[in-house]
Amino acid sequence: MAKTGPQKIPGASQSYFYGSGQYSGSDMEVNCGVVHTTEGRTLPSYNGGAMAPTVTGVPDIAAKKIRWYQHYDVDESARALANKLGGAATNTANAFQIELVGTCDDTKKTTWSGSKAGVDYIYWPDAPDWALTEVAWLVRWLHDNHGIPLTCVKDWLAYGKDARRPGITPASYGASPARMTFSQWQAFKGWCGHQHVPENDHGDPGSMDFARVIQIAKGEPEPSTPQEDAVPNTLGLYDTDDRLLAPGKWTTLTVEKTDLLAGAAAYEALVNLTVTGAAPGGTLQGRFYHLRADGSRWDSGIVERLTTSGSTFADFPHLGSIAAAERLRFEVAYFPATEGDTKSVTVTTSRVRGLFWK
Repeated sequence: MAKTGPQKIPGASQSYFYGSGQYSGSDMEVNCGVVHTTEGRTLPSYNGGAMAPTVTGVPDIAAKKIRWYQHYDVDESARALANKLGGAATNTANAFQIELVGTCDDTKKTTWSGSKAGVDYIYWPDAPDWALTEVAWLVRWLHDNHGIPLTCVKDWLAYGKDARRPGITPASYGASPARMTFSQWQAFKGWCGHQHVPENDHGDPGSMDFARVIQIAKGEPEPSTPQEDAVPNTLGLYDTDDRLLAPGKWTTLTVEKTDLLAGAAAYEALVNLTVTGAAPGGTLQGRFYHLRADGSRWDSGIVERLTTSGSTFADFPHLGSIAAAERLRFEVAYFPATEGDTKSVTVTTSRVRGLFWK
């Protein structure tokens, strides 16, 4: 089946495009959309594309916009749905798939491991109107260019307690009354959530107000193409001062300066370290963190790298956004391969490379 219409989403980054690699999909003509939430706060790796949707939306809360990362052509099957042998087609059933970074879990509606909803991440059932408007722009673009109807299913059950499914928590998980039958799915056109797709258990995006998204999309008969992102600033720091890492202790690195970024910004950053003195099989753990004015902090996920004989060259990627009063820093910890080893290792070279948008 030939692809028709524009295949690249205007303004979307193609940095994590998997459609031409090992996990490329099948050609199809999209006529419906499926919405997921990542249940994380940063762009997932998707195992290198093995479980990727068509596009991921990363909220830039400081700028009140969503940064889109496209993983497959519009008319190409993605991989974010379970697809059991012998059952109904899911990923290849003409479905465009969106993953929205954030959560639908009711237990995280206000805080999440010290982070605050609406400040550090989005709880999508209570998403601000600017975020729903950003999603609505994409929904409208897909309607205008690929014919996906501006309609959605009626019932979006909560990923928590819901009177429509009493006694089951989370209500949207598993064989809920909102999940379609095979025949309903095969005939479906419009928008639904992961919680509605047969052969799947997941309950995302919970009680997200997708009817509001459709309402916004219908209210702009001639939506303008979003402006391309402004030319980003480059982040380039380099330091050759030796820095000792004591085993089992987190150390904030200074790479020319301690604060890699300060003030409201979205960023994509990569820290490269050269480490000597470590025995093979040890572990280097690295993470970025956002330091707030009150001294509290938000930590990114930990990235692990194994130490090797000779020098170890380790890279630690991350992307996110910091608020006006926050500072971006990076810390690293070393864990020897042998229990009881108290010998420190040395970071001989530190590099930071990336882009940021103010």
